[in-house]
Amino acid sequence: MPKTDVTIRRAPRIWSFMITGAVVGIIVAAVITVASPVDPAVGVMPTFGFFALFGFAIGLILGGLVGVFLDRAAKASRGVAEITETKARTTKARKPKN
Repeated sequence: MPKTDVTIRRAPRIWSFMITGAVVGIIVAAVITVASPVDPAVGVMPTFGFFALFGFAIGLILGGLVGVFLDRAAKASRGVAEITETKARTTKARKPKN
């Protein structure tokens, strides 16, 4: 049976980092909205919506960059494994014993 060397590495899921960054950006927008003085002519919710738009976008980008940097670091810690190719066996379904 032929043996083959394969490279194994753990890669982070970039989308997970991007979504986490976006959520953190919205939370930061909420904190900024509560901490800053609000114009009574505009109101709290429109101010939060404005900050949330930018917080979402900036958090999404920063989360993606963190994921990319971690992906680059994961490439350095990859390993090599040896696999053996085998023939696939098909099994026949057996009737259950009653």
